[in-house]
Amino acid sequence: MKIKVWRTVGAGLSATASALVAYPVSAQTSVQLYGTVDGGVRYQTNAAKGGGTIVTMNSNGYYSSNKLGFLGREDLSDGWNAHFRLENGFNVGNGQFDNTTGVEFNRQAYVGIGNNKYGIVDLGRQYTISHDIISIYDPFAFHFTPILPLTTASDGTRNNNAVKYRNTFGPLLFEVDNSLGGVAGNFAGGATRSVGMSYALGPASVGGVYGHRNILTGTSYVGDSYYMAGAAYKFGPVQLSGGFMSEDLQSPTASHQVTNNGFGGISWSITPTLVFDGGYYQTTVSTDKASRRGLSILSLAYSLSKRTTLYSEVDYTSYKHAVVSTLNPAGASSQTAVTVGIDVLF
Repeated sequence: MKIKVWRTVGAGLSATASALVAYPVSAQTSVQLYGTVDGGVRYQTNAAKGGGTIVTMNSNGYYSSNKLGFLGREDLSDGWNAHFRLENGFNVGNGQFDNTTGVEFNRQAYVGIGNNKYGIVDLGRQYTISHDIISIYDPFAFHFTPILPLTTASDGTRNNNAVKYRNTFGPLLFEVDNSLGGVAGNFAGGATRSVGMSYALGPASVGGVYGHRNILTGTSYVGDSYYMAGAAYKFGPVQLSGGFMSEDLQSPTASHQVTNNGFGGISWSITPTLVFDGGYYQTTVSTDKASRRGLSILSLAYSLSKRTTLYSEVDYTSYKHAVVSTLNPAGASSQTAVTVGIDVLF
């Protein structure tokens, strides 16, 4: 839904008619209300330590993340525009915020200025560059984010206090950001800086990201470096894509930790309304007792319309070691799950 507002720049009161006069100008502001409501039911085996199955719809959206947002834009002429976005998330199963701290616009909250030629600069809480680039090469295009490990693997899904620049130079997408740490006397403390790009050439594309952040551990800040590379190739209705991510966390008070994520798969538009996706995602953490987690997933999505999709998926997760750990909270040797649901955009 879009609401258009024209600014009033002048008003005069006639002594004889007492009439209010408004003068519209060329600049026009539009505010769009948008969102997603996604409800699904998920069945999973070995959901708790010692076994046991679970059936639930208590999620923030399986196929797409539930959200309610406001997107505003004002055309400033000569290709320039001012814009803002305020977006919150919610759990469709119980109606609560999708975060435990009750942050209203936890998904995105930023304001910016842009130009068709010179690019866009945004300020506020927004997606990380790694999130932007990974979404291009994920076979599922960031659907099923509660199930796939890429959201947590992208070195933080969002940054607070971020200044982010984005532009497209022909086939090249380029992004750079700086998330301010706000620590007195320590410009690097709590800050995140990254750069990423994706280059498309016909049916093929390649991209990568480098990022570095300083995380507060105890009373000191430690360095955390992040690398990502991806590639994709499309022929007809089929696209093959994949990538590799590595996070290197070095702390003087804890063990050196390296987390690697590799992924790859296929997306096949069987018909204009039916899409099949399949992929494999592997995570290894050098300090985790489970050592390695592998996730295989297949899905079908059927579009009833441009805004409504029925979806289903089946996934199987295996662990190198059946021990309780961060990678394997249930301490299971494997888990199998099935999800079905409906996703509506507005």
